[in-house]
Amino acid sequence: MCHELGRADEAVELIGRAVEVEPQPVFHANLAEACRASGRLEKAERHARQAASLAPDNAMFALKLAAILAQLSRPAEALEWAERVLERDPECFDALLLAAGLNSDMVRPQRALEHYRKAHALKPEHPGPLIGCYRALRWMCDWSLAPSGLAELMQRWAERPDDPAYASINPFLAYEIPVPQAVRKAVTQAQADRVLRQAASAPGRFVLDRRAKDRLRIGYLSADYHSHPTMHLMRGLFCLHDRSRFQIFAYSLGADDGSPFRQEIVSSADSFRDVRLCTAGQAAGLIHGDAIDILVDLKGYTHSARPEILALKPAPLRVAWLGYPASTGCGLNDYMIADRVVVPPEAEGDYGEKLAWLPHSYQINDSDQPIDPATPSRTDLGLPEEGFVFACFNHVYKIEPLMFSVWMRVLAAVPGSVLWLYESNPAARTNLQREASERGIEPSRLHFAGTLPKPRHLARLKRADLFLDTLYVNAHTGASDALWAGLPVLTCPQEAFPSRVAASLVTAAELSQLVCSDLAEYEANAIRLARRPDELRSMRRHLETRHASLPLFDTARFTRNLERAYETMWRRHIGGEAPASFLVAESSSFTPGPQ
Repeated sequence: MCHELGRADEAVELIGRAVEVEPQPVFHANLAEACRASGRLEKAERHARQAASLAPDNAMFALKLAAILAQLSRPAEALEWAERVLERDPECFDALLLAAGLNSDMVRPQRALEHYRKAHALKPEHPGPLIGCYRALRWMCDWSLAPSGLAELMQRWAERPDDPAYASINPFLAYEIPVPQAVRKAVTQAQADRVLRQAASAPGRFVLDRRAKDRLRIGYLSADYHSHPTMHLMRGLFCLHDRSRFQIFAYSLGADDGSPFRQEIVSSADSFRDVRLCTAGQAAGLIHGDAIDILVDLKGYTHSARPEILALKPAPLRVAWLGYPASTGCGLNDYMIADRVVVPPEAEGDYGEKLAWLPHSYQINDSDQPIDPATPSRTDLGLPEEGFVFACFNHVYKIEPLMFSVWMRVLAAVPGSVLWLYESNPAARTNLQREASERGIEPSRLHFAGTLPKPRHLARLKRADLFLDTLYVNAHTGASDALWAGLPVLTCPQEAFPSRVAASLVTAAELSQLVCSDLAEYEANAIRLARRPDELRSMRRHLETRHASLPLFDTARFTRNLERAYETMWRRHIGGEAPASFLVAESSSFTPGPQ
């Protein structure tokens, strides 16, 4: 993080003079790197292009341009330049990794897998290619690579937290497979410590406020201020905040897609700042300059996250919420917004943050979400008119062999039933059909559907009978969508946060009977409900007639509870008290959490 050391701007000026005197390709390349480090990505692109143009045979200049284009969220162009490098040098490890990652981002898992395998052959000891292979295979529902290998790799990371080979690996991978919570906690802390070490070298520290005030300034940091599941959930939040007690600031790390979601956020926030091209130091400076009291991180370690901004501590309190269903470790955030289903009190020790338990689900929902009134017929959707329709519209990487086997046993026990799945790529469809056949189920009983605009997707969900949740990583927005459309969701929570989200949602929808204690109960309930249409109809009526008053879909009620959480955090702060876990009760502003 040379830009955090305060030298990047100086480097841009000095190298810029060298380019003016002698415009050699190496100087353009160095200037591109200095511009990238200082957050001037568009200028970095210009100079990287100039370097690549002046020295077309220099693979490293082309690779630098590819990396900058990737950072500018232009994956197709970045991939073109990475592939140029591979044409010259098919064994360039860095180019293989970059090309693999770009193909993954563009949901081309087969192509990504080819690159990851080549990179793994070059450096079999490096964890990146092996993890990439596992992820690509999961997106194709190819379960030939046993998760035990990834579990061993996670264990090695936990034992060697400072190993730089793991620096770019997302700790959330540890939640996609069955590993001990201690391993998940260790790899998460390794990632947090890496970010904190980099921030420790930054010059100076922000002076943070401890004064009482009439209106708290809340800043929301996200790369998803566009048509994205996170914004689908929190669409109504900004306009519902009580402006007599709060000022709302939005800090955007992502590109403007021109969608209504983006436009609504821009218009409903008191201040909207695009910090996508800022360095961490510049973004933190803007946040501190806005006198933000509580900075809410909506990204964690997900795509386009900038945890280094949090590490610079630009606000007195930092809070993790919504976008990353796991701990960010100790040191980045003071608090995490949760509930007692996703994080039971006895699991508090697994989290680096102190917990603010909301009285209902931690996940906000949009109470004004439109459903297309033209509900398609089953025939229109390619489904059989008769027979029970089980559905799961989760991303296919969440499907794994254990739960899939349960689903196939359910289909076998319910004659004429089908399973309706989301299709993200043809390879996943082919592999799931093969897996069904190997379990004695005719592949034609698996039906697949692509992406639709949100109102039409919600309308088609009405043609399913029961949503079957996945195991280690649940449906999140997808479960909310199903419940909003009147579709009951059956779930089986495990130990970790992402495996407990759907249980939180159906509990807040007052359908806790859909939460199963183990897979045997899950299987039995799926079969029982398919044979008891009256029971399912009763659940549908409950969702359709009461959804406006259910805690899950009462956005205004959720917002008041969230605001109570913020005020409790702030009272402790100005009173000189360290962050501590607490339960938000709707009848009062503070109830102490378990000690």
